[in-house]
Amino acid sequence: MNKKDKQLGMNTDISRRDFINGVGVAIGSTLSTDVMSSSDVGAQDLPGYYPPELSGLRGSHPGSFEGAHALRDGMKFETVKSKEEYDLVVVGAGISGLAAAYFYQKNTNNNAKILILDNHDDFGGHAKRNEFSVDGKTIIGFGGTMFLEEPSGYPVNAKQLLIDLGVDIQRFYKYFHHDLYSSYGLTRGIFFDKETFGQDYLAVGEIDDAKKFAKAPISDAAKRDLIRLYEDDNIYLPKMSSEEYYSFLEGVSYETYLREYADMPDEVIKTMQSAARGVWAVNIDAFPASAAWIYGYPGFGNIDPVDQEQELTEPNIFHFPDGNATIARLLVRYMIPKSAMGNSMEDIVTARFKYNELDNPSSNVSIRLNSTVIKAKHYNENLSGGVEVSYLRDGKIHTVEAKKVVMACYNSIIPRLCPEMPTRQKNALKNCVRAPLVYTNVLIRNWHSFVKLGVRRITTPGLLHHNIRLDFPVSMGDYHCSTNPDEPIILHMQYVPGDHGNPSARQQFLEGQKTLLSTPFEELERSIRNQLSRVLSPGGFDVTNDILAITVNRWPHGYAYGYDSQSDRIAFDTDAFSVSQQNWVIGREVFGNISIASTDSASNAMTEAAIEQASRAVGDLVL
Repeated sequence: MNKKDKQLGMNTDISRRDFINGVGVAIGSTLSTDVMSSSDVGAQDLPGYYPPELSGLRGSHPGSFEGAHALRDGMKFETVKSKEEYDLVVVGAGISGLAAAYFYQKNTNNNAKILILDNHDDFGGHAKRNEFSVDGKTIIGFGGTMFLEEPSGYPVNAKQLLIDLGVDIQRFYKYFHHDLYSSYGLTRGIFFDKETFGQDYLAVGEIDDAKKFAKAPISDAAKRDLIRLYEDDNIYLPKMSSEEYYSFLEGVSYETYLREYADMPDEVIKTMQSAARGVWAVNIDAFPASAAWIYGYPGFGNIDPVDQEQELTEPNIFHFPDGNATIARLLVRYMIPKSAMGNSMEDIVTARFKYNELDNPSSNVSIRLNSTVIKAKHYNENLSGGVEVSYLRDGKIHTVEAKKVVMACYNSIIPRLCPEMPTRQKNALKNCVRAPLVYTNVLIRNWHSFVKLGVRRITTPGLLHHNIRLDFPVSMGDYHCSTNPDEPIILHMQYVPGDHGNPSARQQFLEGQKTLLSTPFEELERSIRNQLSRVLSPGGFDVTNDILAITVNRWPHGYAYGYDSQSDRIAFDTDAFSVSQQNWVIGREVFGNISIASTDSASNAMTEAAIEQASRAVGDLVL
């Protein structure tokens, strides 16, 4: 280890032991070469199995995809034929898969035998829970989908599901500490890095505060242009109708619009480069100006967009300490009551799940983790009979029989799992793509550095993780968030890979996926430490002593989008796609006794879409 790594604290003992053990559990349960019978227990049934506590590289963790890749590359496994029969098998234990089991049990057969299979070592999919322990206290973070956005506007089925689970959105107004960070005078900041701007400098203040840029390492003209971008109501295009504006802006990227029409200099472009990455997972060179206009990005003056999105009528406070992992946990407890104690949205926050109850034969609903589905094939060629579902677990291929199947997994892989599916539907499913992203949680000893610097959230457009923020201040039930700068807190950092300079959003996605799968945890940790040191050390942050744990939630297949191969367009605005271009609609058609769910089926990565597609998929099976 070189001197620089030691200065960054790479030699400190934070969480590598847990990281290694986590990898061992995942790989051991998926690719073990030991001789095991089909009756042997899986890893989830072993004492001490508790994935939320694992740190290091999580999300699509090591062990969650190697088995499928091994099969793809020709590796042979012993096949074990089981005698298990189910009314419903669900492929994928994310929110959509869990909701599908809930809807089937509720609306079709309350006593139905249901098996949910997932390749990960935990349920919830992108609704990932991270737990940390310090000084005897458990601190909870989110590793994926983070909040319920405007839940009062949810579809009826999604609203009812939340009600059935005991979620009362009005209570969040009490649980969310609205004024916590403002009481310490904390605001936003933007970090100008020396590689991009020639000097490391943290500008503190809201974007329209001209004073914040007084010492920023950009020219005076760029400072004025940056303020103009956010404050000016100028319209930089000739007068035309809203429809004509949309048509024109659809043909140019947001970067091109800012550069060529709003006359923004290169320094401003670099500052704005990551503006769309947090929500849309691309740099602004691959983000359509039409989408930027519709969704309220700066630079369009007072042009009224076509079908202007209404401003949020509800604040973004509907956040559980573990994000929407709580929704997944509530669903599991609802269907498998023995899995966790309690009966409320408050007590689920601190409930410790009993993973050995998830696949208990005495329960009507079973969740089998570390199980990679490799095939779902009808017994009869006319698609009228049951479906044989094969999955890889414990180094063997197991098969079960299902009357019905819901594929609530990444839709793009379904053509490989269902080879008898019509070519038209296969092609449509292959055009459902997902954007890569990383949600990193860093547990720090205290947050005095943020108070001293006067920031709660920092944009870092030139660094690997493009933002850093203090955790959402939410206390629920017996769980209390950090309200004193002396206390440990989780920093949430977001990283969306994809090199600037590639105008194809799909290519940015694909290159980003390759990058994530080939980047080791050590390299990510080094970057995280370097970034936090540079940004926070002027506030007294000690990168060697103040970092207590790091969990990197890696999602090579994150946000769900549709894609049209004819136009090479990602469906940032689904309403703009014609019916023939909506591959996600064609792809989700019921296929014999197999139906399709997940957010891919809606080309919409939101939680309510996952729930709504689950309801629709179950309805397709029982019509």
